[in-house]
Amino acid sequence: MRNMKRLLFFFLMMFASPLLAEDLPVLWLEAGKDNEFQTVVPGPQTIDWSLRFEHRILDQGKAHETTYAQAMGHRILKIKTPPLKPGVMLNAQLLIGDTPYRDVVIASSDPFEDRETWFAGHPIALYDPEKTTVEVFKEEEIPFKRLGSFAEIEAVENAVIVIGQGVDFEREKGLSELLFQKAADGGTVLVATPSGDIPLDYPPTIYSLTLNAEAKYLFPLASGRMGGGKWTLQTKDDQLFLVVYTDSRFKMITLGASLLDIRFADTRKGWEAVSTQSFGRIIIDKELRFFNNVESRWYFKSLIETLTESLTRSQP
Repeated sequence: MRNMKRLLFFFLMMFASPLLAEDLPVLWLEAGKDNEFQTVVPGPQTIDWSLRFEHRILDQGKAHETTYAQAMGHRILKIKTPPLKPGVMLNAQLLIGDTPYRDVVIASSDPFEDRETWFAGHPIALYDPEKTTVEVFKEEEIPFKRLGSFAEIEAVENAVIVIGQGVDFEREKGLSELLFQKAADGGTVLVATPSGDIPLDYPPTIYSLTLNAEAKYLFPLASGRMGGGKWTLQTKDDQLFLVVYTDSRFKMITLGASLLDIRFADTRKGWEAVSTQSFGRIIIDKELRFFNNVESRWYFKSLIETLTESLTRSQP
């Protein structure tokens, strides 16, 4: 569910229509598939529903329910979505009777219409010591340059550095400092489902952290520290916790979130530009898994687009 909200953040202009009165999350359906889901719909035992795009009815039917679903107030909707070409999505609407109920995204399972051209403009370099991501990328036909050492990470230019799923930053000593250095030099990094504690006290140029993209909490940093405290990112389950150690007896912990956006200052333009201009960027996503559904594929595309745009802006 949090992934859906974050994807709305990156595709804000595409999903311009507001959520409906129930404030339900956008429902993602895979194009060309029979989709079944349960939802709480008050009303009589039998209800009519329809899925509409603009003025066209894509599918319609009656809700089904089991004894348990009836007791819980749920209805089971079985929706058949139309096939779509790769790279195409529709912003549709689900109606109960004649009343709009929730927004629905119908998306092709492959978000890349012209794969070769798209990845030529959005190159990826993958560091995957756990070997959890290489085979997934190959199966999804995602082109990438494989990185086998810290020296190869350091040499990356003009590509988004992707850290494969499940990398333990406590075991990979020096990895976080190297990634921060790359971002401080104008690079961009995507870290998927990390484990272990990640130190955030790389000295020169971190200037803001955004913990949880929806809430947009900003933590300004001076030389990677605030009030003399040491910053650490702790990973637990599907959440990230920002911990500040002010001394040996006291620490301050944020509420958990799943996404951390770290941006770096462009010190080449002087410190007066720090508050207004971003440079390198690291996105750490504790929930990002490659690729368990159609939503995660489109979300991955949006992240790579975002980081590539940051990379392009940082070029001299």
